[in-house]
Amino acid sequence: MKYIFVLGQASNLAKQEVLNILAKDSKKNSIIGQNFILAESEKTASQLIKTLGGTVKIALFLDIIENLDQLQLSTWQKYLEKNLSLTKKNFFGFSLYHGSNKEYQKISQLAFELKKTLKEKYKLRFVSSKKHELSSVIVSKNNLLGNELIIIKDQNHGTEEYFLGLTQSVQDFSAYGKRDMDRPERDSRSGMLPPKLAQMMLNLASTERNKTVLDPFCGSGTIIQEAFLLGYKKIYGSDREQKAVTDSQKNIEWLRKNFSGQAQVEIKKINVQNLSQHFKDKKIDLIVTEPYMGDARFVVRQHKIKQLEQLKSDLQKLYYESFSQFKKILQPQGRVVFIFPIFNAEGERLYTLDENIISALGFEKIKPDVKSDNLSIHDNIIYSRPGQKVEREISIWQNKL
Repeated sequence: MKYIFVLGQASNLAKQEVLNILAKDSKKNSIIGQNFILAESEKTASQLIKTLGGTVKIALFLDIIENLDQLQLSTWQKYLEKNLSLTKKNFFGFSLYHGSNKEYQKISQLAFELKKTLKEKYKLRFVSSKKHELSSVIVSKNNLLGNELIIIKDQNHGTEEYFLGLTQSVQDFSAYGKRDMDRPERDSRSGMLPPKLAQMMLNLASTERNKTVLDPFCGSGTIIQEAFLLGYKKIYGSDREQKAVTDSQKNIEWLRKNFSGQAQVEIKKINVQNLSQHFKDKKIDLIVTEPYMGDARFVVRQHKIKQLEQLKSDLQKLYYESFSQFKKILQPQGRVVFIFPIFNAEGERLYTLDENIISALGFEKIKPDVKSDNLSIHDNIIYSRPGQKVEREISIWQNKL
């Protein structure tokens, strides 16, 4: 099937995640837009949306048109009537991405004409919002799956085009909220890794669920949790703080009771500098982690780059020691997905990644497929929100033979 993947705010990361899960042939034939990817997959939309942290909607691809005049009432009616019920009340709507107010009004007028045309045959309600796009929440709560027309205006490929699709699945916002906010232990002082980001990082590492995963800076266990839900069968977590280990264990116990999944999970108190002593006979395939990135309260108080230089030096030492241990326990061709913090002050960025020292240990950096002006100076994807003092530089490394 050919789908339109509508991406969330972290679009570069979401694009890379989608490209990772696609088959090689599908990846070659895909079209990558500003906030969407058009590509083929043998999986259903509902299967795909469960594994993708950065995709908010998946639509069945319908057509590409050169201008909105080509979207006729009869065409929309043909799309819509495939899913309408003669006995129940039906809801329909549309989302326009990157279009103008004038274009939105034009499509809205067409929608009201469509409702008028069909009202004698169907019980029909047109769903709209204050924005040009219907949120996943609105689509889900109004039962718009199959009845929301996706219209994406794209000007990135030389000519202006409109991609059309019908929404088949949307991100399960309630499940993400539950496993983030309802779990028994959360520690804002040690950092709050969003479950969606953890899921995307795991998908960057691999799409093969038979591999062994380790998070050596597990915190409250978000990456362990998402690995469990993605279907990994052997998962290890460790941290130098006993509180983090206890919190992670409690959260995984809660997860087993509230979500489906089977996995062998072991979480122990281990300082990252001693990893190889504890994993002598347990070769690891994947290491996915957000390491210690400094005391967040200290970082926020600093307004000059020079005040963060010592922290940068301390963190680089820690990261060097970490990768030294990773080298000893990773399988050949094993991968590491690692977050290096970028500190912002005085309008400048202070990077903590030193590619040379990581490469010298025997690791090869895997460059993202995504092309963008918003990548880091190392051509890595950056995960951040406007105004953040600390940005996340997401890097992928492979253990050389």
